[in-house]
Amino acid sequence: MVRMGPVALLVFSGCAKTVGSGDGVLQDSEIPQVGWIAEIGGLHHDLAGSAEIVDESTIVIQDFVYDGGGINARFYLLIDGEDFNKDLEISDNLVGTEFNGEELTLDLPPGAMLDDFNLLTFWCVPAAVSFGNGVFQAP
Repeated sequence: MVRMGPVALLVFSGCAKTVGSGDGVLQDSEIPQVGWIAEIGGLHHDLAGSAEIVDESTIVIQDFVYDGGGINARFYLLIDGEDFNKDLEISDNLVGTEFNGEELTLDLPPGAMLDDFNLLTFWCVPAAVSFGNGVFQAP
């Protein structure tokens, strides 16, 4: 049996994902997903827009279009292909508010990490249907 110290275990367990300068302060330029974009394909209620990750806790949707319809519709972050069990709600109910090409800023709750998700969806909660969604991709 070979015994390994803690450093060897760290090497074997995949702690090679190092981001930044090592100073303990994460800069926007050091966050891998900054600048990634999700084109929101609308399925219902004329939904459209282009979402961009601008820093570790903010997504900005440019040219956001939505007719304000539905019952209770909110933005969520998910993992593409996963069930709606690892989701993160990132907006209030937007039903009743019409958007015609405006900018919308979405802030993540404290402690949430963007690198845990890759899909943005505008979800009608009571009907359990997406009004539109997009997968974040590197530019």
